[in-house]
Amino acid sequence: MTEPTTRRKPPDDRGPSIDIDLKGVITDDIKAGLPVVIYARWVLVVAGLAFTLWNADSFVQAQISVLIILVLAVGNFFLQVEVNRKGSIPKYIVYGASIVDIVAISGVLALSNVFPASTYVFYMPALLAISVTFSTANTAKFTIGAVVAYALLAIAPINDHGGDKAMTTALLIHLIILVSVPFCGAVYWRLERARRVSEIETDLVEQQLTDNFETTSVGGDA
Repeated sequence: MTEPTTRRKPPDDRGPSIDIDLKGVITDDIKAGLPVVIYARWVLVVAGLAFTLWNADSFVQAQISVLIILVLAVGNFFLQVEVNRKGSIPKYIVYGASIVDIVAISGVLALSNVFPASTYVFYMPALLAISVTFSTANTAKFTIGAVVAYALLAIAPINDHGGDKAMTTALLIHLIILVSVPFCGAVYWRLERARRVSEIETDLVEQQLTDNFETTSVGGDA
């Protein structure tokens, strides 16, 4: 008795079906962008420490600022070690580290309570690193948080000067800059993500064509 043979379906004339795991693409983007976040945080730590020691108005303010910076350094060292070990880092830790960055920068600005404050520029590398690592939607959330925090922190010193028009204009310019930096980073993220999706599509098409060729060869030999 001959065993029934199971024939595989011939290739679809409409072309191979493509099933792309976009969640995997996003995860790969986060992995690729994580070193950028780490390097940006080291810039914040080193530059923040230098600014604090140089511009501190009081010993207490310097102590608090240095403590915040040391916390950032310890957390960043942990991330650096895990990346070097190629260990698995949960998403919530990466997101949490970025939140801590924004909070730490806002805290240092709150301690200075002056406007314009030179330390506001620390938002830029933090937001740029976020924008080239996270999705556009998440980047927008971090950006809105940073912009709102900076605007609220700037209101008090501006009011102390009687709502000076020049200071208000400077604040608006600063806010526009803070929005522009992550916007440019988000454009890069979307282009890089499209490139990754295109690579996956190409690999899947090649794999599908190879499978169809092997199926046709087996059917012809039979």
